[in-house]
Amino acid sequence: MAAYQSLLQEYRRMPTVTRAYTTACVLTTAAVQLEFITPFQLYFNPDLIVKKYQVWRLLTNFLFFGPLGFSFLFNMIFLYPFCVLDKQVS
Repeated sequence: MAAYQSLLQEYRRMPTVTRAYTTACVLTTAAVQLEFITPFQLYFNPDLIVKKYQVWRLLTNFLFFGPLGFSFLFNMIFLYPFCVLDKQVS
C-alpha cells in the first residue's frame, strides 16, 4: 500500500504536461494491449495523413512505445527525467 501511495504522490507532483503525456502513453499502450486499436492505426504515414485526413497520426506515433512489458516500463522511466528537465534547469 505504501508503494502505491508514493507512486500516486509522485504522479501528482509531475508537471501538468509531463503528467498528460505519461497518461496518454499509458492509455495508448493499454488500448493496443487490450486490442481496442492496433499499432497500424497509430503509425506515422504521410500518405494517409494527406490523402485520407488521418491527422491523429501526427500525434499518436509519439504515444506508443510498443507492447506492454519491461521495454515500455524502461521507456517511461527514462522519459520522465527529460520531461521534467526544464523545471529543474530554470
